[in-house]
Amino acid sequence: MVRTSDSDKLASYISGADDIVSDLGITLEIGSDFEFFCSIPSQQPDRHAISPIFDPEESHVSSANAFWLIGRNTSGEIVLTQAIKLVRVGERGLLDHLRNNLSDYRPKGDRLDIAKSQINLTERAAELSGDLCYYGELWIKRTYRGSCLTAVMPRLMFATAISKWSPNVVFGIMEPLAACKGLAAREGFMHLEQGGLHWWDRDTSETFEEWLVWTTRDDFIFNMRVSMEMLSKLYPNRIGKTQGKPSQVA
Repeated sequence: MVRTSDSDKLASYISGADDIVSDLGITLEIGSDFEFFCSIPSQQPDRHAISPIFDPEESHVSSANAFWLIGRNTSGEIVLTQAIKLVRVGERGLLDHLRNNLSDYRPKGDRLDIAKSQINLTERAAELSGDLCYYGELWIKRTYRGSCLTAVMPRLMFATAISKWSPNVVFGIMEPLAACKGLAAREGFMHLEQGGLHWWDRDTSETFEEWLVWTTRDDFIFNMRVSMEMLSKLYPNRIGKTQGKPSQVA
């Protein structure tokens, strides 16, 4: 459970993120209509389809176990997305959960052979148990990618999920090059499972890697000492600031 003192810190952290996003002229919306969420990429030709774990046609997602966050600019255009889902693995551990549900975490499409794909985790990661959260679908419109949003938005999502569900761990999946360029650190993940997933491509009979990233609830709360304001200074907004209507998280 989240302690009362930590709840106050999380609320302040969320408010700080909202202020930064508002200063960029972006309005935030939170929801759980995943049919709508899956329709968003059709308006964004430079991104992939929503992964199966957030697709209501392939996975159980509802307001009880998942939510998304989108941001709109002053013209109403969607300029950022992300989503998170509560995953109750109990005492089985993360490795067992992934082995039994690996198809949910695959990139969208049917070209992968799940039976031939492999999972390689450290012992500690393999044994992560209890209530976990899976984070993904971070997309930011190219014109905003010179900003601090890649640091602020995931942490806002983590803080919101921890306030809501108090999961033991938040985890995600990341391309190796992105992780090596520092995306894992920017998003707030403390642990990196290099070579964690090897997907078998049935079209080429070759594998490609993705890395599993994760952070515990206590890791995240500890790292909140790095404020949202400090993050905005570490990753300055090269796009410049625009005055927009106040951001509102519903």
